[in-house]
Amino acid sequence: MSIADGARTPPPALAMLDTVPKTLTDGLRAFCATLSDSRPVFVRCRPDGDAQPSSCFDNVARKIGRAGGSIVHGWAIWTVPGFYYEAEHHGVWRKRTGELVDVSPQPNAPKRILFLPDEAAVYDPVVHRDNVLRAASDDPLAHEFVALGSRRNAIHAAYRIGGARLVSFSAADRMELGEIERRLRELGPTTMRARREDPTPGPPSREKP
Repeated sequence: MSIADGARTPPPALAMLDTVPKTLTDGLRAFCATLSDSRPVFVRCRPDGDAQPSSCFDNVARKIGRAGGSIVHGWAIWTVPGFYYEAEHHGVWRKRTGELVDVSPQPNAPKRILFLPDEAAVYDPVVHRDNVLRAASDDPLAHEFVALGSRRNAIHAAYRIGGARLVSFSAADRMELGEIERRLRELGPTTMRARREDPTPGPPSREKP
């Protein structure tokens, strides 16, 4: 999940924001190229009944145990066009036929997500990979949003041992996180407006990975 829909307990104003790319733009390609040499592809979503949110690697492992196939590591790509790009460490299921399928539930139940395969992003349960955020324009508010999200991720990362997150924050970090959340709530309407004003056309005919 992205920063806008649950990865780090989002501001309410952003909780239901649709951050799934509608189409593959030059900006998205350039962002993906900073992460992997692979080509980003749209992957259809078919979450299993027992799949859990934010547990993609376990979900894929169960799917492989039942149906064979293999896992493909990489990044789920999210965006608010003209505002920010985001990459979330993710894994999808490769069927025996070679087709890629996202078997994990996603917010707003999209029909597909944009996925960037990355052979170097193999899942390690004791090493957490934070989301990667980049501003998608020169808009100062976009840069502020990305800086706030990145700082929030860094604070959470400091409280991880292995892959597990500790519950208790220091008083200073609790205060800073509170200020970050307050400002993200203030930026929420700007982010939502950018999404509504997105001139990007709707999805083309379904692509095959």
